[in-house]
Amino acid sequence: MPTPSAMSNRMNELATINYLFSSKNITHIGIRGAFLTLFFVSLLIHCDSPEPINTSLFSVEIDVTDSLDRTRNLQGFEFLLYSQKTQNSSVDTLFIGKTDSMGRIMSTISFNEAGAYPLQISRDGSPILNMRILLAPDDSVLFTGQFPEIGQTLKVDSREQRAVDVFDRIDAGFTRTRRFIAMGALADTAIVDELRKWANLYEEVYKDYPGTFASSFALEAAVLILSEIDQQKMISLINEGLENEQSLGLAITVGKDYISTINGFDQGVKYLDSLKSIVSDKEQTRVIDQMLVELYYDSLRIEQGKERIAQFKHLYEDEEDLSFWYKNMRFELEDLTPGKFIPAFSFVSTEGDTINEESIKGAPTLLEFTLMENGLYQQQYEELKISYQLFSPRGFQIYTMAFDESTTTIGAFFEERDRFWSIAEPSTMNRKSLVETFNIQYYPTRILLDAEGRIIRKFIGEELDDFIPYLTPHLKSK
Repeated sequence: MPTPSAMSNRMNELATINYLFSSKNITHIGIRGAFLTLFFVSLLIHCDSPEPINTSLFSVEIDVTDSLDRTRNLQGFEFLLYSQKTQNSSVDTLFIGKTDSMGRIMSTISFNEAGAYPLQISRDGSPILNMRILLAPDDSVLFTGQFPEIGQTLKVDSREQRAVDVFDRIDAGFTRTRRFIAMGALADTAIVDELRKWANLYEEVYKDYPGTFASSFALEAAVLILSEIDQQKMISLINEGLENEQSLGLAITVGKDYISTINGFDQGVKYLDSLKSIVSDKEQTRVIDQMLVELYYDSLRIEQGKERIAQFKHLYEDEEDLSFWYKNMRFELEDLTPGKFIPAFSFVSTEGDTINEESIKGAPTLLEFTLMENGLYQQQYEELKISYQLFSPRGFQIYTMAFDESTTTIGAFFEERDRFWSIAEPSTMNRKSLVETFNIQYYPTRILLDAEGRIIRKFIGEELDDFIPYLTPHLKSK
């Protein structure tokens, strides 16, 4: 059985998906199209409410070995379950109780939102174990285990946990399969059938455990696999999930992309507008409106995008937590839109040349803003190197501005890799000015320019995968 920490890791993994209007700097995800299980993740962001609306049965049955207490005293093990919106916010205690002489606790827990909640187990004021547990309406959570080996013996039984256990087994199998595919251990002709098999297994979890967290995990996994091998079935599965709003996050990202690609921009807009009719609250409507603004931006309909963001401001101007997203998107639409000349900048390259907005003219250029210690950048470097070697004979050039504090970090990066293009000398860069001028919120960020210095496109995080179709029309003929 997967350990409680494995379950916690899965929940934490979902919780780190970049909410579009969050100011959290998640370096490996772009600002556009960056979340999938948006509405599911929102369940994990607990909001304080004066009257909790959900309940779950909470019970404990534990034992003690002679090595810990020769009297085998089962009393006094304290279980503290709480909610904390952020690491620095106040703690809202949901339950605190101690085991009786039989090593048992039984209580009903009241809480606001289904999600993963922190639990601390302690005795005599000394913490023994910290973990997270899943709470869902009308569920029953039973803890069994033995002290002092509680980390190894603890078992959590609930409807949610049983579903997560099944999901984790399938997920582990699929992870191994992906590794085999990456190693070339599976024949190319067999890959599609193998992926379809795993998509079907995930779909079974989605349907067999309706309403659970694992069901949402599995739906997302199935959709992502199908997006590569069977997009018609993918959109069918998304539409099926819309019946209970379970696939809303997938619909406004993967579904929207599919509709826009197959049927055109206008149908993509209509698809997002249609989703508003099935959402249940203002927050979900607001997120769809954000996606609409970004769809206009991604489709280079800048003037319409400006109109949309003005409408957005009018509708949601009283919501302070949107200030980051709004300011960021407005900056992109007004100052860094495709077709505009690149703003002024300057640095000295590793070759001693002064690089600025004028010196780069004459060839299509990719400006990189990154941290060399960034994991995603390290993964992408080989891919970008191949693109450079392929297109540099046709005029393509790259300049990298590394924002690492230590020059040692930059040097260490190239101790293990060959360098093919110029890097900015750290001492010649004004990092603060560059961040403000180019609205750098995530690493890596790249801006592709044409030979006249006009912006072709800005690429954030994993969006590097999309840059070649934008580059090739601007290359010199072979």
